[in-house]
Amino acid sequence: MNESSNLSTQISIDLKKYRIRVHKESLHLIGDPKYIQFLVNIGSRLVAIRAVEKEHVDLQTHSIDQTRMESESSLEIYSRPFIERLCKEFDCFDEGNSYRLTGAAVQSERIAVFPLDSLQKIDF
Repeated sequence: MNESSNLSTQISIDLKKYRIRVHKESLHLIGDPKYIQFLVNIGSRLVAIRAVEKEHVDLQTHSIDQTRMESESSLEIYSRPFIERLCKEFDCFDEGNSYRLTGAAVQSERIAVFPLDSLQKIDF
């Protein structure tokens, strides 16, 4: 895979507020999608964000407010069930803390993949 199709990016997970913060750079790297999906591969210990163009209610897509893409803020998605499931499946999170995951955007696939071994606790 060449360097231009595999670019480093990050997301943050806040266990106190049950929030996932997706950096705008991550969204730009996967093609500024209208919707995204969060995917988890338990066996491989990966979290991913996949760009999708249509809303799929049964696949739990999240709409991207395109006006937010013009602001300085990151995209914030609040999902208590998703965060609780991550904590249950992966015994690497401490309640009430925030974490950063570093991964790679694969532009040709419109996906960003974050291995859990990149997990770093954010100290405030």
